[in-house]
Amino acid sequence: MVGDLGGPGGAAAGLTGPVRAAYDAGADGWDAGPGLMYRDLARALVASSPVPVAGARVLDLGAGTGAASAAALAAGAAEVVAADLAVGMLARCPQALHPQALRAVAADAAALPFRDRSFGLVLAAFCLGHLPELRACLAETRRVSAALAASSFAPGWTHPAKQAVGEVLAEFGYTAPGWYRAFKSETEPRSQDPRLLRAEASAAGLGDVRVRTLLLQTSVATPAQYASWRLGMAHVAPFVTGLTPDRRADLTRRAEAAAAPTSARPLEVPMLVLTARSPS
Repeated sequence: MVGDLGGPGGAAAGLTGPVRAAYDAGADGWDAGPGLMYRDLARALVASSPVPVAGARVLDLGAGTGAASAAALAAGAAEVVAADLAVGMLARCPQALHPQALRAVAADAAALPFRDRSFGLVLAAFCLGHLPELRACLAETRRVSAALAASSFAPGWTHPAKQAVGEVLAEFGYTAPGWYRAFKSETEPRSQDPRLLRAEASAAGLGDVRVRTLLLQTSVATPAQYASWRLGMAHVAPFVTGLTPDRRADLTRRAEAAAAPTSARPLEVPMLVLTARSPS
């Protein structure tokens, strides 16, 4: 069941208004586009958990369509709660496949509607970069859970497909929305700074804080998959879906052609992993 349990303040600012609308607009195509990459990265995050996942009650924070939720259940989690403010994304979590073990709630990461120590593990897959109050979110994970595993992209990472597809998008009239420009310049860099992550996690009361970088090969390997990855991202998807069917088909063909020279090998992603435990 999806319920709006989040408060109006705190980290809700990271997914309100145009940001939440962008993710909801891209929800239909997410799993067939960016989701292919994020599912691979979610499995690696679950494998990096500082506590056993099997048998645990897990909170998937910033769950989107539930990539980390599915990975946790596959690793033997007893129950998973998928939490996000983008209800359109949450509605596509694979709840029907796990009716007794997975439920979804809309919730603010800085004011979680759960009791103290409700969970054995919090997974935060690529959501920290959306939070203007990083320490508040980390303090909430300490309150509701015994442990944390969070991920973000390593600082400075990019890929030739981003530029190649971006140039095609520009020819079609696309410009990045303001929320995305602010995200790239303000909130995301904080989630990509290992020293800052360690400091904020420690200040939030977490212990045994560790940050490491994993280089992961994903399943994104064909020109079509590379193009779908970029065209399906939340900052692009509303523009793409707003095109006429003919223009959208033309954009897709040209994006695939532009991505082809960059897809000689599967997409590799350097991923930061933050792990920590809540003091007893």
